This record gives sequence, C-alpha cells and structure tokens, in this order.
Amino acid sequence: MNYKSLFYLLITSLIVSCGSYKQPYRYSIVSMSGTIVEMNEEQGTNKEMQALVDKYKVSLDKEMNEVLGKSAEFMPYGRPESLLTNFTSDVMKEYGDKHLPNGADIAIMNVHGHRAFLPKGNITLGNLYEIYSFDNAISYLELKGEDLSKIFDAYARIGGAGISSNAHLVIKDRKIVSATLDGKPIDKNKIYNVVTLDYLADGNDSMNAFKDAIKMNNTGIVLRDIIIDYVRKQTAEGKAITSKIDGRITIE
Repeated sequence: MNYKSLFYLLITSLIVSCGSYKQPYRYSIVSMSGTIVEMNEEQGTNKEMQALVDKYKVSLDKEMNEVLGKSAEFMPYGRPESLLTNFTSDVMKEYGDKHLPNGADIAIMNVHGHRAFLPKGNITLGNLYEIYSFDNAISYLELKGEDLSKIFDAYARIGGAGISSNAHLVIKDRKIVSATLDGKPIDKNKIYNVVTLDYLADGNDSMNAFKDAIKMNNTGIVLRDIIIDYVRKQTAEGKAITSKIDGRITIE
C-alpha cells in the first residue's frame, strides 16, 4: 500500500469535512505545536483513527494492487545509463514526438526522479506510484544547441543520467569527447525541442542551462500518468515492457 497516498486521502477528507462547516467568523492559526506519537502494537492505537485508516486502506489497496502489465526484466536505475532511466527517457521522447508539432529532438530525465526499481513480472499501479513518487510534470523547451551542449557537459560531470536512445554521448575524465543526436553532431545555432521535467527545467540537478531556454512550456501532465498510460497501451497490444542498455552513454 502507498502510505503517502493514504495520508493525502485522509488529510483531504478532513479538509473537506471542515470546509463544509460554515462559520460566521474567520479564524487564523497563530501558533501550532505537537508531538510525534508512534502507533504500534505495544502502545496500542486510537480506535477512531484506526477505523478511519482501515476504511481507506481497503479501497486503496485494491486500487494499488491492480495489475497494469508485465515487465520482461528487472529494471534498476543508475548511471551512466540503466534499464529504467533508458525506459523512462524513451517513453518521454515518444510522448513528445506525438504532441509536439515537429516532434521531439531529445528527452532528458534525472536518475533520482525514480525512487524504486521496476520488478520483473507483474507491474501494479502501486509499483508505478513507488517508482514515480514525485508529481513531476512534462515540460517542453526550445533550447539553443550551445545550451544543449552545456547540458551534455553537465552529464559528463555527474556521470550520466536519463537520455533518449537517439542520443549518444562519449565521456572521458568527466568531459564530453563526442555528442550526437540521430548520428549528427550538435549544431550550436540550431533550436532543439527538448522533453524534460519541470524540476529539471528549473535548473535543478546541474541542469542550469535549461534556464536559458528560448521557450518553456510546463504542460502540467504528470510523468507518472504518462507511464501508466504507456504500460496500459502496451498491455492492450499484447506486449511486455522492455528496455535495454544500448551504449547511449559511454564512459571511456
């Protein structure tokens, strides 16, 4: 069960309950204090709170245990490339190709945007909530080639991260030896259509050059939802989820 989701459900229910009670006066919190009390078997639990938790736990467990598809292999995340970062980046690139007028030139994803490994075999909704636990949204950037090269320089310094399969980076001594997209070197004057996450578009995880984008569009579409839809689609077509290490990032 995803306890974070359960917590949000409980908080939401309390807010809705409080919001339905109309007060003739307005109040504001001037101070707040509290303590953390661990609820375990030895100490016992508050019966009313436990009943509330149990009420949502049954429905949440049922939802999170839904099997969406199958993975052909165990997929960890890591550097310089990995099965899971490659999978996520390629799904992002495919999404950009479908929704951008001229398609996407590249997709870029941070390693720790993943918070769990994808198991081999059944993929449940809960698995995907655990892996993509952040509500990171897809962002489209129009980026000059010279700034894209700076992103690749950052990749060299941090030892690699998620990148779509049409890219090929060769790194040595934490510096870029060569960088190509679709077999072509980066044109510093060309404008590239980049699919990434809002978190990275803001310059986090050493992606400072993204802040110099000519144009930025935060779609508000959460990456996790895109992955869920992708897995459902592959399953409907009778396909398992696959990935491969293909040398898109090579460290000499």
